[in-house]
Amino acid sequence: MSGMKPRFIDGKVRQKRYYETPDPYENAPSCHVNLLELSRYARRKGKKLVELTADEIKKFKI
Repeated sequence: MSGMKPRFIDGKVRQKRYYETPDPYENAPSCHVNLLELSRYARRKGKKLVELTADEIKKFKI
């Protein structure tokens, strides 16, 4: 990541696992978000993904 803190995690408590290095041999957990549509939305709005708010991301929960 570019060092930018995503807006959607402002003011939220993150689990310790959030900061751990991912294990490439373990199946990644689902993020429960349609990332393709989320990235298309961000592009249409002229924003980066880290600039999206929690309310904007909620629209793409699966």
